[in-house]
Amino acid sequence: MHFERRMGTPVLALEQARNRDTLGICDEIVEEISRVLTEKFNWEPSAVQGRLSYLLTRSLRVRITGALRVCRDPNDDMVLECALLAGAQAIVTGDKDLLTLGSHKQIRILTPSEYLALKG
Repeated sequence: MHFERRMGTPVLALEQARNRDTLGICDEIVEEISRVLTEKFNWEPSAVQGRLSYLLTRSLRVRITGALRVCRDPNDDMVLECALLAGAQAIVTGDKDLLTLGSHKQIRILTPSEYLALKG
């Protein structure tokens, strides 16, 4: 499945992360991704489910508590908590608030382009 032509650098980074690294994920992030893809990008729910199933086959699932309060946006907090619980080395995102942090407790926060440059 090659969607990078249609979606660009973020999807290419996600494909590379799926194939080379272990993705840390939690149910709350899966729900948020599903919501954004269906509401903002008009994906069909079945397409979202199929794509997520493919991308997350080798992921590390964690259960967050929602107790972490660092950011003004609770969705950003869930990303940080998920990364901490998964033992992540990096968070790859386009979210400007998360990118402004630069890192959180030794976890680097990178754009998709920065991630791809590291993995060269």
